[in-house]
Amino acid sequence: MKADIDGARKRWREERPSYEEFAKLVERRVTSAVREQGIWCEGSSRAKEIHSLVKKLFLGKHTYENLPDKAGARCVVRYLSDVESVIALVGPLFICSEPDSKLDRLKEDRVGYISTHVEVRLKPNDPQSQTYPPEQYCAELQISTLAQHVWAEMSHSTVYKDEESIARLPDSMNIKRRVNLMAGLIEVADREFDRLNTEIQVDPSAAIYKTLERHYYKLTVKQPDTGLSLQVIKLLMSLYEGDVYQITQKIDHFVQANEHLLSSIYEQADEWGASALLYQPEALMIFERLQNDQFAVREAWNREFPEGELERVANDFGISFD
Repeated sequence: MKADIDGARKRWREERPSYEEFAKLVERRVTSAVREQGIWCEGSSRAKEIHSLVKKLFLGKHTYENLPDKAGARCVVRYLSDVESVIALVGPLFICSEPDSKLDRLKEDRVGYISTHVEVRLKPNDPQSQTYPPEQYCAELQISTLAQHVWAEMSHSTVYKDEESIARLPDSMNIKRRVNLMAGLIEVADREFDRLNTEIQVDPSAAIYKTLERHYYKLTVKQPDTGLSLQVIKLLMSLYEGDVYQITQKIDHFVQANEHLLSSIYEQADEWGASALLYQPEALMIFERLQNDQFAVREAWNREFPEGELERVANDFGISFD
């Protein structure tokens, strides 16, 4: 049966804005829940463009009513282990389909497109369910690592990930194999980054960095300079008594006790006027030490770094050197 393209155009012109708002709602809820756990993530959302919707209908596989991805949201994280965390966090927020992991569907001797897709709808008792009834509004949530995201974007813009489209190309070009070989490299890289992220924490300064990072990403998504972080952390570690575990415990307790103050500071920070160190995870460690032993911090700091920037970050946290 031929699709009613003209009717679909008219309906989508009227309905698209509401789907766009629904996609934004899904994105906000997911990224907020993920960041509350101290996991870095990058979110995006979209409602299908009219040309994309029409092209889908042209293929004859869907009608306007059952087209599955009118709205979409994306959550990009750094590590494979973070993907599982996102899936666990999404469950309580929405009515969710079973996660569709493209990796799980690949045979042991195959490589290819890897991402995890979940269809989400609002629960009937959700405050927004009257505006976005679950029987009508559904969004496809894509959860991927940074590496998977790059591969998907590049393969989509180069040859697309549709196997039927690739199959129509000449065999001599080996397009599908070449694209999938790159996907295999991405899969290996993802697994190795996951292992490295775990193994690197045997270094004391890296272990402290990971603790700080978990708190930092609850406050901002700005990417820090890791090399600078490790240098500052090594300096500040000498100002603590105890081992790495005791230092991280002290930081955890300090951040929890000052949770609302820290949220307010980061929400109101003037990016142009604030210290560059405010957008480094070790800023939380600096704050904790300044609160407990300001003179020791200043003395140690001045041996390696300009005091002016320390004073600027202190002022960001409401501490005066006068």
